[in-house]
Amino acid sequence: MGTQFGIASITSGGDAGKSTVVGWPASAITYQPGLRVAAGNARHTRDVTLDSGLFLLDEAGSTLSLFTATLSYQHVVKPEWPWSPFGNIGLGTYREDSASRTFSSRKWGAGLGIRHVVRDDHGALRVEVRYDYLNRDSGSGRPALNTVGLQFGFDLWM
Repeated sequence: MGTQFGIASITSGGDAGKSTVVGWPASAITYQPGLRVAAGNARHTRDVTLDSGLFLLDEAGSTLSLFTATLSYQHVVKPEWPWSPFGNIGLGTYREDSASRTFSSRKWGAGLGIRHVVRDDHGALRVEVRYDYLNRDSGSGRPALNTVGLQFGFDLWM
């Protein structure tokens, strides 16, 4: 189980512009998950991860919710090194709900990073450079989004 801090650049192509986002922790409102749950082998060198995030706003009878989830596979290349390189690839969804509409989009992404296992194997610090693509949503008019980001996180091993 872990959380992450993210810095990302979000672009949609064309003349729509670019957004720079900083999240502590990363947040569904910025199209990025903030909570990680994983299962894998004893050394955590091959993990299946579920990264998710939820933003919910309920004000004066009007509700807005944003939910993102990505199911990924993560593989650590050299676990015996103090700072071990890893790769991550995943597929997911992004869902936007409001009082009058609901929209869902598929997403996919990949990342490369390094991790450092903390003393007595209680967890790991990780840094990851990541690219994610979120399909366009014709219902809401949101264009496809490309996200390039840097994520910092800690995973607690139980």
